[in-house]
Amino acid sequence: MPFLGTIVNFAAVLIAGILGVLIKRGVPERFSDTIMKGMGIVVVYIGISGALESAPVYESASFLSDDLRKILIMILSLAIGSAIGELCNIEGGLERLGNFVEKKFSKRESKQGDIARGFVTCSLLFCVGAMAVTGSIADATGNPDIILAKTVIDAITCFTMATTMGIGCALSAFVVLLYQGTITTLAFFMADLLTGPTLSYMSMTGSLIIVLVGLNVMGATKVRTANMVPAIFIPLLLEPLFAWMF
Repeated sequence: MPFLGTIVNFAAVLIAGILGVLIKRGVPERFSDTIMKGMGIVVVYIGISGALESAPVYESASFLSDDLRKILIMILSLAIGSAIGELCNIEGGLERLGNFVEKKFSKRESKQGDIARGFVTCSLLFCVGAMAVTGSIADATGNPDIILAKTVIDAITCFTMATTMGIGCALSAFVVLLYQGTITTLAFFMADLLTGPTLSYMSMTGSLIIVLVGLNVMGATKVRTANMVPAIFIPLLLEPLFAWMF
């Protein structure tokens, strides 16, 4: 059944986030802060692991090694995608949406800004990774296994982060539904473009962004990671171009 994985993912994130909010008042601030730092370093690890994925092997001879091709595609993808994201100001749009939500729920929050921060952080964390892209594509063929595995990770993460940042984490479920649902829908029409090498480069590029998301969660950086999201889809153009040129 197409879209089954995304629907389950949406429901799990929403429920886990709400449960996290319900116990939020019983968690001391020092516990929440330590938990958040721990979640941040786990996210960094997930991102690094994905970014170190082996480059696809090409049978045709080329003066570009597979590793060099991988690096060049990721560099160009991040540069072009980040420029597109800045022009569209995706981060600003998410923040405005988060701030709108915050005005509706701020009376229930202990810290000003927690809802918007939780909404933006969780939206990126649950959507940028390799599992979100490849899983959504597989979901289009009626195979929800990848997304269902992702659902378990997302639910645990959302529950933990919601105890610190509140209802914004739960509301990121709607972004998950829109993002993964869109990819699943497009997969019906773009199947010929989604080759194994292209998916690998999309996953590796997304993983680099996840590293920055993790650093943001820990408070080490303040990178506008949402504006980098278009970089994930640039390999759709670059990988076939490199394969033709080199």
